[in-house]
Amino acid sequence: MGTVKGGSRLGTRFGLYELQSVLGVGGMGEVYRAYDTVRDRMVAIKLLRADLATDPSFRDRFRRESRLAARLHSPHIIPVHDFGEIDGVLYIDMRLVEGPSLKDILRGQGALAPRRATSIIAQVATALDAAHAANLVHRDVKPENILLTTEDFAYLVDFGIAHGGGEPSVTSTGLVVGSSAYLAPERFSGDRGAPAADVYSLACVLYESLTGLEPYAADDVRQVWAAHMFSAPPRPSIMRRGVSRAFDDVIARGMAKDPNRRYPTAGELARAAVRVVAGGAPSRRLAGGARISRLAGGNPAILRGVPDAASLGGDTAAAAHPAPHIHPVDGGAGNHRIVRHRSGFGIGTGTRR
Repeated sequence: MGTVKGGSRLGTRFGLYELQSVLGVGGMGEVYRAYDTVRDRMVAIKLLRADLATDPSFRDRFRRESRLAARLHSPHIIPVHDFGEIDGVLYIDMRLVEGPSLKDILRGQGALAPRRATSIIAQVATALDAAHAANLVHRDVKPENILLTTEDFAYLVDFGIAHGGGEPSVTSTGLVVGSSAYLAPERFSGDRGAPAADVYSLACVLYESLTGLEPYAADDVRQVWAAHMFSAPPRPSIMRRGVSRAFDDVIARGMAKDPNRRYPTAGELARAAVRVVAGGAPSRRLAGGARISRLAGGNPAILRGVPDAASLGGDTAAAAHPAPHIHPVDGGAGNHRIVRHRSGFGIGTGTRR
């Protein structure tokens, strides 16, 4: 989601919804905090932007996002209440999430404690495994698309560029969609991305959560995508004191250049990280099949639905949290664009298409 700006419909009534404030404006949608006058509740409502409302391709994409989001069932995916069209404008009505994004927290607090970082990654892995089981690949896993409540309950948001089997890998303009800082190397060659691409992106998010740095931070975005394609995976233990060297192995496998050498599922990556926090090696199982919940500090709000049980929230209660605020549930503008040409790649910036 891009910088919050005045939405085109702010202060108006949209069907049964009173649009009270703008949560974010993205490449395709505007997200509002809205009051549902029939059900007497606050919701987040995403509307197709007015300037795109009559564009057939964007209308099809928005409808598709609505259907995808509604069919996914995971405690870590924001529930869709309703979707449809009012007065020619497409909309998605979703649960309103009160809290910052993981990116907000990393910007405000810096790197997270390994236990807290692993807790969040494990919850996101649950959402990804649910999407992959439904034959969907998210394709834009990044800290901005992970929302957190004050109890560190995580939601993966913005399935606007997700794809299922048999769909094209690029837009009609030849654009490879996704955020270059977290994009799997095969995506740069036009591959539409299998679940392994989401596993790679999740490993990138784990690295950033542990170190406070993007995996291949550089001033020139061309250096970033070249590093994703050709450089060895970064080592978090070198970048931050107190991060176990065993996390280097987790990142190395999660960010392997060959998709077949990565963890087979997002949940497997999360379980490997959990074993490190538990004091073991990534390749070893917890003794006796111990569940993550035994290490968690027992926070039931976090433990629900995390793969192989849940979060490692034991030290999160003592961790400082920023004051919660409403955060948009749309992915949005400002991503670098990797444009595929016959002769190679070019880099652009601006709104995703």
